[in-house]
Amino acid sequence: MKKNLRIVFIGSSIFSLYHLIKLIKEKYYIILIITKPKPKFSKRNKKHISNLIIKVAIKYNIPILLSKSLDDIQMTLSKLIVDLIIIASYGSKLSESILDIPKFGCLNIHGSLLPRWRGAAPIQRAIYNGDCITGITIIKINNNLDTGNILCQRICVIKKYDSSITLCKRLARIGAIVLIELLKINLFNVSSIVQNNINVTYAKKIAKSEAKINWFLSNTKLVNIINAFNPWPIAYFYYQNHVVKVIDAIAISYHIKKIPGTIIHYNKWGIYITTGYGIIILTSMKVINKNSSIYVNAINRNILITANTLFSIGTMLN
Repeated sequence: MKKNLRIVFIGSSIFSLYHLIKLIKEKYYIILIITKPKPKFSKRNKKHISNLIIKVAIKYNIPILLSKSLDDIQMTLSKLIVDLIIIASYGSKLSESILDIPKFGCLNIHGSLLPRWRGAAPIQRAIYNGDCITGITIIKINNNLDTGNILCQRICVIKKYDSSITLCKRLARIGAIVLIELLKINLFNVSSIVQNNINVTYAKKIAKSEAKINWFLSNTKLVNIINAFNPWPIAYFYYQNHVVKVIDAIAISYHIKKIPGTIIHYNKWGIYITTGYGIIILTSMKVINKNSSIYVNAINRNILITANTLFSIGTMLN
């Protein structure tokens, strides 16, 4: 496919960023980048990945539209000559009137093996569900949610302790390579495959309420939840006057008959807690109270110091 095609790139996450940079490095002609508006400053979240997309646009002198409004997007695109729209993790469904603008249609790079995990959070839901494999799917966009014809797919193994951020980055690297391969062989000569409606699963948007830890679940399920919700919204539990956010944990097969949520041991490697089945070791946490917060992790060997001052053997967690 000719590199002088007039491409509009739409995306708003780190997954998007990898694809955008790959297109730029391969010298494809991007006439416009559309991303979500820059968020308000927050002490706890000083950076947002869309800031990096803005920085990339500025660095390479590419026009950028910051808007959530479909009307704004449609109005802007209607004034341009657009050959192709490429979407990677934008977070909003585009209207039919926008999809009809580009001469050669719209592509979406999706972080799962469609039709599995259609929807907003395919990477998180794959980890949450305990899937062993996932992948990248590039589809021609139609009017429905992630149901377009498949142009290509690539499998990716989910590693034992992948978080959503590590898996996202690995999928993004794969997706960027596959996208360029597709463009180079002329995607309009590639036969597409109609998605089947068998074994369809939906990756609903993540809710903060899902992140509260339920100790009555099994240790493997809890590890899946902790990994799926890293880096957002971060799994958590309450302990006395503290919120404890769990960043990393390990499941061990040993089972002890104590009420789930009981601290049975701690050492420099982590805090050992009973669950509905098996033991979970919390190896990295952020302990927060009204006045301060502290990171606690086994790498820096400060688990034991914090556990000695904060946690008590046998205390039940709520």
